[in-house]
Amino acid sequence: MHMMFVDESGDPGYPKDGNWRKWQGSALYARVGAIIHGWKWKSWNTRLEQFKNNRGLRWDSELKASHIRRGESSFVGWDRPRREWFMNEVLDLIGANEDITLFGVVVDKTKVDPQSSARIAKPEIRSMELLLERYNLFLRGQRDKSGIVVLDPIHGVNDDNIRHFQSYLQVHSEHLQPLHIVEGTFFAKSHTSNMIQVADVCTNVFYRHEVGARGSEPEYNRIKSRFWKHQGRVVGYGIKKWP
Repeated sequence: MHMMFVDESGDPGYPKDGNWRKWQGSALYARVGAIIHGWKWKSWNTRLEQFKNNRGLRWDSELKASHIRRGESSFVGWDRPRREWFMNEVLDLIGANEDITLFGVVVDKTKVDPQSSARIAKPEIRSMELLLERYNLFLRGQRDKSGIVVLDPIHGVNDDNIRHFQSYLQVHSEHLQPLHIVEGTFFAKSHTSNMIQVADVCTNVFYRHEVGARGSEPEYNRIKSRFWKHQGRVVGYGIKKWP
């Protein structure tokens, strides 16, 4: 069984007056899925715990990109050079692990009609559909063709909507047939799941790269080889930009 751990970055909102220049929220919304097979999970989890211990953290310290960048939670008291060094070490660890496969989806909200149906207008829904389609295609080509989806349950009602929407898609979407994703979405809190933490870090780096944040390119380059290639192509498969 494959497991895809999913996180998101950016906000799903739109400016009420349609004025993007004055909008204080994000223009982009991104999701990343980090996939590992169940057979590989234990050894990777042990390796990541050892990685934390060897760098002065507890085995259960949460690797959250915002905490690393701001020096919060487990990274309180760390100066910027140490935190930047640590982030690069994490990204190198992920980038070198061939057992991990990444999918990235980015929605440019400025090109979406917010009056469209929820399936199109809501980036949290649309990005999930696009991610599931690519995950299902990935599973189709694997020896073990089954997989589950795991989310961080921090958004309450929105997560319930996504769970319902995934079940709907698995029945009605032609792009998910034949279906290889186990029905329903599972949830794991970030501080209890190392792979959710991996998804968080990768989503943050992917999002910063897509918005052109300062210093984002070197970080992105450390993990870009993990984005899935299909028939030699990443664009449209491992990475999907919509619309």
